[in-house]
Amino acid sequence: MLSTARSLRTLTNIFVKSDMSITSKITVKRAEIVVAVILALCSIALMIKSAENRITWNAEENMGAGFLPFYLSLGMLICTVLTIIKFFLKRSPQSRDDSPFIDAEAFKFIAVTIISLVFLVLAIGYLGIYFSLIFFLAFYLRYFSEKSVAFITIFSITTPILTFLFFEWLLKIPLPQGISEPLFYPVYDVMYGGFSFLIKMIFIILTILLPTALVLLISRFIK
Repeated sequence: MLSTARSLRTLTNIFVKSDMSITSKITVKRAEIVVAVILALCSIALMIKSAENRITWNAEENMGAGFLPFYLSLGMLICTVLTIIKFFLKRSPQSRDDSPFIDAEAFKFIAVTIISLVFLVLAIGYLGIYFSLIFFLAFYLRYFSEKSVAFITIFSITTPILTFLFFEWLLKIPLPQGISEPLFYPVYDVMYGGFSFLIKMIFIILTILLPTALVLLISRFIK
């Protein structure tokens, strides 16, 4: 698991180092106009989508389903248009600011986060959310934190387990499991079978404690 995380870390480092020069090109002025244009386009798209429903509200009828989304998007569009006008008229401080928008460290954090989240989303469709979450947490903590291998491994394993118990057992909401779904069939037999509450509680405790104890044991041999 940690070897996979290290491989992804190496790949991310190559990307970050190759694109570090971008930080000097992304100025406050450029960021201001780019974000304003993107928000304006999003506002128009939301207004068009909202207009597919009724956007009127009068005494005879209740508020239409598209009323709030449409007019909130219209308000956002007006604000972004004003921002764009002020930009070209050089009326705002941001429109005259040529300093870097983000520094190298901030860019590195954003780039690594986006890349790791993309890998997480792609992996969920194949491995399922629980195993994908293990690799994601292991990589992310290994990359940004100074925690020990034992802590990272325990946290990366116990978090998906608790997530599984919370959604699948308490809320009865199944999450994507991908090719790992057959591995959960014995767990479902215990959770939904004719076992007593005591047996189920023992199962939960062992599910959490056994991986933790195993990791602690193995970590003694990992420098």
